[in-house]
This record gives sequence, structure tokens and C-alpha cells, in this order.
Amino acid sequence: MVEPTTSTAELLEVGAPHGPRVRLVWTALLLLTALVVTGAAWDARARSHEAAAVAACEHDLRVASWSSERRMGLLASYVQPALRTGHGVQHLHLADLMARRAGEVLPAAQAADRTCRAVSVRPWHFALLERRDAARAYAGAVVTLLQTVAAQGSTSFHDDAVLLRLRTAAGAD
Repeated sequence: MVEPTTSTAELLEVGAPHGPRVRLVWTALLLLTALVVTGAAWDARARSHEAAAVAACEHDLRVASWSSERRMGLLASYVQPALRTGHGVQHLHLADLMARRAGEVLPAAQAADRTCRAVSVRPWHFALLERRDAARAYAGAVVTLLQTVAAQGSTSFHDDAVLLRLRTAAGAD
């Protein structure tokens, strides 16, 4: 019978890892995997909250926009035929007629604008950034337009110095 030169224990040792260095690599790999999975879960949760904030901004903006378009559009549609007739109504300034309505819908537009400006989105969430930036731009434009129209109402007649002097002289105070 031939004596084996290597023992079974020696054969098992050959296939076994080579000491603490391999254990350290495996531990580092497991920690790195745990960090990546945790980071991805955290980012998904943050993106979900950001998406909800952008959606709330867009909703508030849609409501404010719809309200202002409806209120202002109804008046514009009502006055439009008179503007086309040419019976002297053409000199009527449409902004003067719309000023009160613009002032009524302005607070909702300003609230939507504030909501959209308060939304914070991480720079790597590109699609959410685009939606938020588009909503901010539109909200700002709606607020500016409504402020402009609201400011052109009858208050300009009260602030006109010549008109004030003439009204006082006429005893119409």
C-alpha cells in the first residue's frame, strides 16, 4: 500500500481562505454593499417627499391659475364684443375693469408662488428640478401679471394729483 504524502487536513487547507486579509476584504465588501443599499433607500425616500412637495406646488398653482383665468377671462369675454363695436367703449381700459378681480385672485396666486419657492429638490433629481423650476417660473409670471393688473385699477385715479386738484376744486370730495 502506498502512503499518501498529503493528509486530508492539508487538502482542506489548500481550498480554505488565506487568513485575516481575505476576511477583511469580505467585511469591507459587505459594509460597502450595506452602505449602497441604505443610501439608495434614503434617496428613494427623499425623492418621494420631494415629488410630493412638487405635486402640491403644481396643484396649488393649477387652482390659482384656473381661478384667475376663469375670473379674468369671463370679464374679458364679456367686454370683448363691446370693444369691437366701436361705439366709444374702445377707450375703456380693460385693466381698470379687471383690477378688482385681479386683486381678489392675487392672494391665491401669491400663496401658490410661496409654496413653489419653498420646495427644495436635490440637484441630482433632474426631472423634479425641471418640474419645480417650471412651476416657479409660471407662478412668478402669474403673480406679476395679477399685481400689474390689480395696480392699474381705480386707485390710479385717486393718486393722480391733477385729478385730485380738479375734484377738490369742483367740490366732488
